[in-house]
Amino acid sequence: MNQVHRRAALLGIPAIALGLSACSSSEPPMDEAEINRVVAQVDGVTSVDIKVKEGGGVSGWSLGGEIGLPDDPAQARTVYENCLRAIASVPVSSQVPVGIYVYGKSASGEFDPTEVGAPDDTTRLKEHFS
Repeated sequence: MNQVHRRAALLGIPAIALGLSACSSSEPPMDEAEINRVVAQVDGVTSVDIKVKEGGGVSGWSLGGEIGLPDDPAQARTVYENCLRAIASVPVSSQVPVGIYVYGKSASGEFDPTEVGAPDDTTRLKEHFS
């Protein structure tokens, strides 16, 4: 009887390991090309370089990169906020938030989401702009 329990326990280990590895997908939760496309279409954007990166955020995924903004400080702030709104419009394939580490850069300075009153993950960003 003891051998049967031991064998059952040993056979269950690969199933548990398989189940855990299925949870961590290497498939990005957002389409990088789509993110760059929608941000590039925002009026006033001078350049876009956003990557979907593994590591970071609650989901283990994050957006990182830079958005080129106009030199005027007020205009740069408005354009950056519109870029975050555009990012919020891109579908996320999981329910787990993706961290946002995308900075707006111009001659007048650098912006991050908190500087325009926006959250730093996709779930809260979508709520913020809805």
